[in-house]
Amino acid sequence: MSVITPPKEPKPNKLQYGWVIVGVMMLVQTVSSGLGFYNMSVYINRLAVQLSVPLADISFAVSLFFVVGGIAGLFVAELLNRFHVRTLMIVGALVSGVAIGAVGWATQLWQVYALFAIFGIGNAGISIVIATTLITQWFPGPERSMALAMTSTGLSLGGVVLTPYSAYLMNTIGLGQTMPILGLILIGAIVPLSLFIRQVAKPTVDTLPNQGGSVANGGFDRNLFSQAVNSRFFILLAGAYILIMAAQVGGIAHLYSRVESLAGFTYAAYAVQALSICSISGRFLGGWLVSRIPIRWFALGNLTLQALGLTFIALAPTGTWAVVAAGFFGLSVGNLLMTQPLWLAEVYATSIYAKVFARANALSVLGLAVGPYFIGWAFDNFGAGQSYFWPYMAAVACSIFAFAIVLVASSSPVLAHQEAL
Repeated sequence: MSVITPPKEPKPNKLQYGWVIVGVMMLVQTVSSGLGFYNMSVYINRLAVQLSVPLADISFAVSLFFVVGGIAGLFVAELLNRFHVRTLMIVGALVSGVAIGAVGWATQLWQVYALFAIFGIGNAGISIVIATTLITQWFPGPERSMALAMTSTGLSLGGVVLTPYSAYLMNTIGLGQTMPILGLILIGAIVPLSLFIRQVAKPTVDTLPNQGGSVANGGFDRNLFSQAVNSRFFILLAGAYILIMAAQVGGIAHLYSRVESLAGFTYAAYAVQALSICSISGRFLGGWLVSRIPIRWFALGNLTLQALGLTFIALAPTGTWAVVAAGFFGLSVGNLLMTQPLWLAEVYATSIYAKVFARANALSVLGLAVGPYFIGWAFDNFGAGQSYFWPYMAAVACSIFAFAIVLVASSSPVLAHQEAL
């Protein structure tokens, strides 16, 4: 006979500590996304020049980063049941920092590929799977949307703070000296921050029940997980996010190069900043709005903004217009990143959330991987190495297709797997 001890209710001061978790994870996301997600456009630009290779070849390194990171995220979700999240974050920071720092000494393309793959593995331990799982555990009620919005603000804040700084260093002291500095910043910031992380107490199990497909692993139910990831809603939403991420990350990864070719590196840095600032402000508005309107219309509205923003970037005639277009595009970026984890947390049980989101994130990584490479390939082959118009319009087409899939996926109630929180 198994005996399951109910989890202890957090004391009021521990509930308040959830907002400390939000602040810490916001700073962690600032560093991890600033040196990873947003900095990819700077890395692509500088490495292509440094190694004298086509843009598409360097873009493949970014694809490796995202694919390997997405696969590693599946293992991170599993390891969260075995190790303290603090341990995973420290290891992730050390691996990421060493890998990105060593890129500065790479002299061949295969070395860049290997280091970006290792960077992706380490980044899985300090990025979105960890952050959304922690916030979902600490905020089971209506405050979850705002807590997720505040935490994911760091994803955009990194582009405001670290991307312009990285571009400045590369233009003044060069790639070789800049990358080790960035690696040290990553380790020096995230390792101390991880010491503030606490986890919500889980149920303890004295014996291993074998009923109804449940396993004694913090209450994890394999049957419920299997039903969730095979449901119509999950499959369609995951497919839509492959296209959403292909368009979004492809557009972001080449934004710096697009604007620099149009108006110089100063305007290119301004464009990345504008995108990041608008992503932050849009996310705060979104965090308030998504608790007041159906999440379906919130997602469809932001997909419309993404398609329009990418179109404006493709058509921008001057640096100033490009900066404005990047800002308009940015209004959708943070909200679309926030929508997927928030929607999954609303539909599926908290007990299986970490693995459900890790699976969804790993699938959406296919888009992250294909987007930067495809736009780089299209630029080399259809833009004659000069025009980004058709590559960006392909990203617009992906956004429109994703809009249609989300419309179908959310056309009927999808609460079959939801548990009372």
